[in-house]
Amino acid sequence: MEKNKSNKNVEFILDETQDFNGCTLLNGWHGIGECGFISMSHIVDNLKAERIGFIITENMPQFITIKNEKITFPFEIYRKDNVVVILPIFEPIKSEHLKFTKTIVEWSIQEGFKQAILVGGLDKRLQDDNNLKAIYTKAFLKEYPETKIPILDEGLYVTGPLAYMLMFYELKNFPAISLLPYAERSRPDPVAASNAVEQINRILNIEVNVKELLEEAERIEKEIESLIRASRPQSDKDKQSDRGMFV
Repeated sequence: MEKNKSNKNVEFILDETQDFNGCTLLNGWHGIGECGFISMSHIVDNLKAERIGFIITENMPQFITIKNEKITFPFEIYRKDNVVVILPIFEPIKSEHLKFTKTIVEWSIQEGFKQAILVGGLDKRLQDDNNLKAIYTKAFLKEYPETKIPILDEGLYVTGPLAYMLMFYELKNFPAISLLPYAERSRPDPVAASNAVEQINRILNIEVNVKELLEEAERIEKEIESLIRASRPQSDKDKQSDRGMFV
């Protein structure tokens, strides 16, 4: 097992040495509609991606569960060919958001990734004729000018880990895009997550089946609600005060 200390408080532990040169990093968080987590989890399952490692922090959430007869960690790393997914089953605590996201950004650049695709969510009450919006770094627009997803409206805000990652990728002049599907604010929204997955399919020219995601919407909602209930005793106050208005 390889230990890669990218930050004294945040470290990447990989099962074996990996060559990430030219890979795409996918990442999503627990925001409105749980779109980030649902889309990342579905992509991992549908691609049958291999778990290749973990991210360990000083104050990791005190939760594990079992999936496919294996212990799951709060922050896991999966890979299928050139697609690498950082899957946060639980969010890092608020005080670690900054160093956690900054370390991921620096690690992805140091390891030679070519781009990052991030997923969040927008309050469905604000929806216009589009089913999602996007935020691009300047480097992404320069590298992929053919991408025509409508940009997020001025006056709306991104908060939390996703905001930090976009900031740092912009500062590093790195190609990154955030996909923001309109989602139900009050519950996990697999339909909204499927809109993000469809865009990821187009960007990467892959085929992740979204029909299965829509068919299993009820089960997914129950699973996510169970995770939320499990973490609530530790972070309920933070989540209620820091959920953000739009993402």
